[in-house]
Amino acid sequence: MAYDKDARLKMAEFPFQYRSLKDCVMDYLKEEMESGNLKPGDRINEKEICQKLGVSRTPIREALIQLEREGFVEISPRKSIRVKKLTLKEIEDIYQVIGALESEAAEIACDRLTPEDITRMEKDYEEMVQALARDDFKKYMDINLELHNIHLRLCGNEVLVNIVNQLKKRLYDFPRIMLKIPEWEEKCMEEHRQLIQFFKEKNKAAIKELIKNRHWGFEDNRRFIMVYYNLLNSENKRGGQTD
Repeated sequence: MAYDKDARLKMAEFPFQYRSLKDCVMDYLKEEMESGNLKPGDRINEKEICQKLGVSRTPIREALIQLEREGFVEISPRKSIRVKKLTLKEIEDIYQVIGALESEAAEIACDRLTPEDITRMEKDYEEMVQALARDDFKKYMDINLELHNIHLRLCGNEVLVNIVNQLKKRLYDFPRIMLKIPEWEEKCMEEHRQLIQFFKEKNKAAIKELIKNRHWGFEDNRRFIMVYYNLLNSENKRGGQTD
């Protein structure tokens, strides 16, 4: 398979960036989830993966155990392995954790932002506007994450950043199906515009309130979340997913 060949070539060409077979299998499975080839609720067939990647079951099992720890798959006592579905309660919990952590990170980063950082945020904002105008939702999401990563990186807490980004992957890349909800996008864009302005003003209280209670406030986003996941489930059913 092309994935396996490319992975082996990269490991051969860059010996100091060696990645284990377990990591290569994890990348493959996450790519399958992100693309929608593996959807929430789908069974994962270890034997099939062995044949596709040309690896033994050991690194596959190690990868699946790691993905279970990260919340991407669930392994039942009968050894049935499925891509894990997010419940509404889990989504609410994730929003709460991201909101709490990112609002703290933004407050810390506020005094560390340089004029160049603000300019980068403004450029990202304009690129997000353009991406939405082109219906390029993938580009919009990628730039959205990068805009947030500017203040996340500046907080200086790598543990916090890793937790937030892992949780965002759980929400966004599971799978990353491009479902447009214009009203939600307009709301998010207005919040990004306000966030940049608050950073310019160094208004820490407003920054924390916006990120925690509005941008990542579950109740403030509930109706959009319900619409999104209803659409996502409809996409899965059309794709032939069964429980």
